[in-house]
Amino acid sequence: MNVAFYNHTSDVSGAEISLLLTARHLTDTTPVIFAPEGELLERAREADIAVEPVESYRARMSKNPLKLAAGMLGMLKSGFRFSRAVRKKQVHAIHANSLRAGMMASLFTWHHGLPVIWHVRDMPPGGLMGKAVNLLAWMSGSSVIGISEPVTQGFARKALAGRLHLIHNGVELKEMNEREKRHHRHNIREELSTPQKAKVAAIIGQITPWKRQEDAIEAASRLWENGHDVYLWIVGEAKFRQENIEYEIALRNRAEELGIAHRVRFTGFRKDVMEICAAADLLFLCSDNEPFGRVIIEAMSQGVPVVGTRAGGVPEIIEDGESGFLYETGHVEQLVHLAGRLLADDLQRVRMGRNAADRVKALFTIQRTAARVEEVYATLPAIQRQARALPAPAAPAGKGQKVAIVHDYLNQMGGAERVVGVLHRMYPDAPIFTTIVDRDKLLPELQDADIRTTWMQRIPGVNKRFKLFFWLYPFAVSSMNLKGYDVVISSSSAYGKGAPVDEGAVHICYCHTPMRFAWDFNSYMEAVKVPSLVRTAARMLVMPLRLWDKATSRKVTQIIANSTVVKGRIEEHYGKDALVIFPPVNVNRFQVEPESEDFFLIVSRLVSYKRIDLAVEACSYTGQKLVVIGDGPDRSRLEAIAGPSVTFLGRLPDEEVERYMKRCQALLFPGFEDFGITPLEANACGKPVIAFRKGGALDTVVPGLNGLFFDEQTIESLADVLRSFNSDQFDPAEIRQHAEAFEETRFIQELEQVVQDATGKRVVPVKFGTAESNA
Repeated sequence: MNVAFYNHTSDVSGAEISLLLTARHLTDTTPVIFAPEGELLERAREADIAVEPVESYRARMSKNPLKLAAGMLGMLKSGFRFSRAVRKKQVHAIHANSLRAGMMASLFTWHHGLPVIWHVRDMPPGGLMGKAVNLLAWMSGSSVIGISEPVTQGFARKALAGRLHLIHNGVELKEMNEREKRHHRHNIREELSTPQKAKVAAIIGQITPWKRQEDAIEAASRLWENGHDVYLWIVGEAKFRQENIEYEIALRNRAEELGIAHRVRFTGFRKDVMEICAAADLLFLCSDNEPFGRVIIEAMSQGVPVVGTRAGGVPEIIEDGESGFLYETGHVEQLVHLAGRLLADDLQRVRMGRNAADRVKALFTIQRTAARVEEVYATLPAIQRQARALPAPAAPAGKGQKVAIVHDYLNQMGGAERVVGVLHRMYPDAPIFTTIVDRDKLLPELQDADIRTTWMQRIPGVNKRFKLFFWLYPFAVSSMNLKGYDVVISSSSAYGKGAPVDEGAVHICYCHTPMRFAWDFNSYMEAVKVPSLVRTAARMLVMPLRLWDKATSRKVTQIIANSTVVKGRIEEHYGKDALVIFPPVNVNRFQVEPESEDFFLIVSRLVSYKRIDLAVEACSYTGQKLVVIGDGPDRSRLEAIAGPSVTFLGRLPDEEVERYMKRCQALLFPGFEDFGITPLEANACGKPVIAFRKGGALDTVVPGLNGLFFDEQTIESLADVLRSFNSDQFDPAEIRQHAEAFEETRFIQELEQVVQDATGKRVVPVKFGTAESNA
């Protein structure tokens, strides 16, 4: 079922965060988000959720009849604009993410003909306006979801019998171990100039008068006067209205007047709310009448107790005295008393925090919320009628489903070729189409594969100088005979995605990076030794290849990026959204060895863009031992600049590489890589990684958990980290556990799901080495 999520604004606050989380966790529903261009749609694209930009109108309540009329006219225009947009999409229902969006969508049910669900996240208006809202909901046949009891009480229960639902917001659990929490606690407190041993109370949310941040400042002042070494973090920003900006100014002035400005931190908007909670000791919720309080469950999920107001939806979340405390809104003395009890009694605070985390896991997960939302969808009469009218599901794919694998070239064995090896084990009967192959260099798992090459294989010396023939590969790939294949999976860093598939066939491209020659000519040609005239001539082909590369990307059914940085390049160069599926890492072939020797390790092809020279020169400068495993055109230069503490071992068998990984202090990863499997292999041995803070390393390295970053690609920056490195600060078991999250089975399951979604069938074998298919 396809559902249009309608949001009247693209500003992101708690309601929009809830929308994105719910959309991501629906299991039987495909969401499309309709909203104005802005942050909401940007975040949706990042989460691979389909979007449809549509202009809207932000009406505001007013007692002025002229302003009220203007607001109604604006809502009518926006509602009709949305109705026209949604009619062009094949959707089965509208899920309006606010009262205003619900009203705008419901006013035009006669036009779009779709059922509408109002997801109400604020207290409904009373009086005449409230009656008008209820009348519209009743007349339009809309269903209503309220996020708390006080929200649902604003609607006529009898009139909306069977159409009014209570569904609490949910949080995406981000379980951190104690080591991660200590890491965030240290770093965030350092960033916010807060002593590590001080107690921190946080109040998180939009800065606006009804959130009553002034109560938190008053409480912090009195707690300090009472002898508590307490700091207050006010997390959020003043936006939407001028009065909010003026309110923030008043808050800052009040902190000055009370003499605690040096203990109050205004952080502005933060995306790392979970980490902020983990770094704090308790949370204040001082709002007048909070409809729910998403930040409460975010804090509670991290074991942080909350002192919140006994109003709105808050009492539905906090069990007073068990998972936090409740106090009467505006009674600062009560807030001070209850907060003081928690600050003075670490045992009680920890006990309440554990109770809070358990309560969130039981009642407030996003999975639970999404499941309840889909239950509401199932109650809609229109959806039930559509379900009865749907044809029977397609028969599951059997052995007749033909799959082909395409790869650029198989004459060098690295991470991209290991992906092909896993694809071959997933689809053992699928032939592998490639431009050229060097069978002497094939991975063991590809030795028995049905590999089919193009006419380029017959070019003398092509395997040794394959980069010089970059202008031929598009023609070679276009000559591949893929007729009769239902599913084509290409593994491509350049040309493979240009393979010609049958009309109606599914083409899934696993993209290691957009074509380097076309989009990053200098780095591609850096290791190719050719005369300057040839280099100049090659540069003239950049634009035609870019056009070809972009054109072929449009013919791909689904493009998958192997990392976040590659996803960004795909969007930049192709203008397409890409899923991210990290490459498979054979973690199980490695074992943890807790003991270390006093050397750092490099395992890499020795080419200039890998920046091995930084590691060689940094270790030569500090006098620390470095072992370099690998070979390549840059080896002689590296040996020339190396000091006596650096040893070059050349290419070694896998068993020897593993032995050095087990024994090293840490693996060095100084280049800017698209992803980087080698660091995770070192992690699988329980060893940390020291990496340049850019590229694929950002997806795999968690500072303090499985490695460290250096910030500049300079000898000095790396040397500073090497000097201060202490292997004792890392837990090999936790490092190994981190690496296991990138295991091959995860890659297989995620790719299997993509194939299933694209074909409507499941074509992945149950076990390696079989050709079975499942429904």
